[in-house]
Amino acid sequence: MAPETIDHSTLHKLVESGVVDAAHVIGTQGGWSLTVKYGHTERPLAAQRSRQIRLFKRLETVVNYLKDVGIARFEVDASNYDPGRSEENDPTRQG
Repeated sequence: MAPETIDHSTLHKLVESGVVDAAHVIGTQGGWSLTVKYGHTERPLAAQRSRQIRLFKRLETVVNYLKDVGIARFEVDASNYDPGRSEENDPTRQG
């Protein structure tokens, strides 16, 4: 069963209401996910179209996203981060 998620609009409303207690950026295979804690609830951010957990490819992108939404302080857990193989650095790629 997929975890319950929040979307951008909900996150924006939570931040405006001042109820966000913490944000956690979590390194995973291929990128970074974002989990937000508010009250006794902790939920990952969903991608708008797919409704799946949003995966940011670059840490800088999630940092800018959080600052834009109004969250300037957050925790980063890079212990399971694995960028995977980048196409531009793939020696088997012809181009």
